[in-house]
Amino acid sequence: MLLACHIDNNNPLHACIADIESKYKGLGIPVTYGILSVLANKSVFFIAGRGVGKTRVISSIPHVEDHFETKFDTFTYGELDTLCQSLAPNQTEMTENYLGGVENKKLVFIVKEFSTLSEYHREVFLTVCSRVALDGDYTHITTVTPHLRFENCKLSMLVAIQPRLYSQLCNRYTQWENMSSDRFTKFLLLNPLRQNITIDEQFVATLPREIPNAATLQNGLNMEKLVNLFEGQISGGRAYIYARDYAMAFARLQGKTEVTQEDNELFYRLFSPYLQSFTILQERANLEASVTVSSGNIELLVEIGKYPEGIAEGNLALSLMVTTRHIERGLGFLLAKDLIAERDNRYYLNDELQEFFTWYRDTLCRPNVAGE
Repeated sequence: MLLACHIDNNNPLHACIADIESKYKGLGIPVTYGILSVLANKSVFFIAGRGVGKTRVISSIPHVEDHFETKFDTFTYGELDTLCQSLAPNQTEMTENYLGGVENKKLVFIVKEFSTLSEYHREVFLTVCSRVALDGDYTHITTVTPHLRFENCKLSMLVAIQPRLYSQLCNRYTQWENMSSDRFTKFLLLNPLRQNITIDEQFVATLPREIPNAATLQNGLNMEKLVNLFEGQISGGRAYIYARDYAMAFARLQGKTEVTQEDNELFYRLFSPYLQSFTILQERANLEASVTVSSGNIELLVEIGKYPEGIAEGNLALSLMVTTRHIERGLGFLLAKDLIAERDNRYYLNDELQEFFTWYRDTLCRPNVAGE
């Protein structure tokens, strides 16, 4: 059972989420996770099929001060060279040791729909971003790209991707699997609160006026729950680093300079349903095999998540345009993983996820009441 945490109306976090919920139901928490990823200098895949809101989530993430954002529909060395040239210091700022390109910058690379990138663009993305994310450095100086150099930079990547493409890339390319497990958290975009009517208008969330530059961990802080949350997302010993950095970003977004146990509990309350759902979907055939995730199971879970009143097997087959045999196989997997429940021949998200989204709707999606 998830803890019944409370977000005070005076908390800047409440205003940030409520601002987004006023336009797009069920996207306030996902957008907030994107903001935290930028503040923490971390990267995230927002994973969902069509019509769930992953592109809207990325479009609604506001500019964060002292970060330099670039949106990509293609990804070429020429574009990166132009970016490096535009971010290079002017003549008065250059030091005698300056070698060209971009130095000491916090970068944010945004891809609203990864499927729009060609295979060549994806390979360039993998080559460049994996090095910048890992080392902070990358150099590709040629006569065509004379400015393409990153040094001591921090990189956040916000990428919207469909389940099938994500699964294909990780299964076909070891480098993709490595970058995904080493550098990206995977946010599975479940949204039972989504309304049937789509509002097609530009909207960007509003950040609190002042966000502290840094935060520290309170003495004696228990990080175990957050570390366990990220262990299913990030390989090796990086889980603690991610838990720490996201916790500090979460405190800063609330205007705090110290992370408390209450902050950790609230972070877990808000984001674990999305992160854990992806973690549970992962499987491994044997010790020699890579960890994989079935795109079909992701699509099926996300589809069931659209219907808080439940959905019948036949309707799932019609909606996803497959046979009931395929649906039965996927339902069996999700039931075995305890991600969904079946009642009266209808399928629902499990009780814990339903409880979370009920809390979400009642706590964060309703208008503020004066004096509340």
